Amino acid sequence: MWTKLDCYPCFLKQALSALKRANLSEEKKIEIIRKAAEYISTLSPTESPAYNTYLTFKKIYEMANLKDPYYEEKKHYNNLALKLYDTLKNIVETSEDPLYTAIKVAISGNIIDLGILDISKLNLREYIKDIINTPLAIDHYHYFKQELEKTDEILYLLDNAGEIVFDKILIEELSKTKFIISVANEYPIINDAILEDVIEVGLNKYSKVITTGSGSVGKPPELGSNEYQDIFYNAKLIISKGQANYEGLEGRGYNIFFLLKAKCEIVAKNLGVDEGDSVFLYEKANQKR
Repeated sequence: MWTKLDCYPCFLKQALSALKRANLSEEKKIEIIRKAAEYISTLSPTESPAYNTYLTFKKIYEMANLKDPYYEEKKHYNNLALKLYDTLKNIVETSEDPLYTAIKVAISGNIIDLGILDISKLNLREYIKDIINTPLAIDHYHYFKQELEKTDEILYLLDNAGEIVFDKILIEELSKTKFIISVANEYPIINDAILEDVIEVGLNKYSKVITTGSGSVGKPPELGSNEYQDIFYNAKLIISKGQANYEGLEGRGYNIFFLLKAKCEIVAKNLGVDEGDSVFLYEKANQKR
């Protein structure tokens, strides 16, 4: 997926979001955001929005000397999601098809994205119920069941802190019959989950956990460690969670299932769905756009 016109003001908005968390004077913040705007204007439209988002945050973090500006919010949403865990688990276990329901639960967690949305006023419990009871705009579950029969191992690309509790529900279900490798970021960026978050929510009890070896947005293997590249390129089945991972990995020929909510008009249009829709999309190996 390439960067579109409307992505550029979004990059600036995300830069501002991070900058507001810096302990700097108003004058210094203005100086930095002006430099950021100039930098954003140089970002290539032939790169993915995820990659350009990564470059934007990397630049802001350097200029504002930021290490992990979303740290407290990540902890908050991990704790909030953990309070929902028993409810989510019960929904899955009492459903007619626990695996399918776990997939929809995992997708519902994709709303926790501080880089794009303000979810502070969202009633998460009601929202989750709505997602579970609403048909998916793209539903390739039948393909998923077919692909599951061909492998004993799944590579699961994680997205955001808090959201990973919802992923834990799905990974628990999958781990009953498959070996799962979960991938978190090595270094903090936005509210993407890192190893510390994964351990905090107990996801490591149900999967082997590795990191990308980088802080890149979208989990691109070419920017990761040798370990991540080796595992990624040899994976027979990949689950990619979240919008940024979709932006960075779709159309590149991998055997991959995308679980996400289309949280912006650009991504929704690329998917052929409406903004806000939930998606379970299968891209076959060597299926390129």
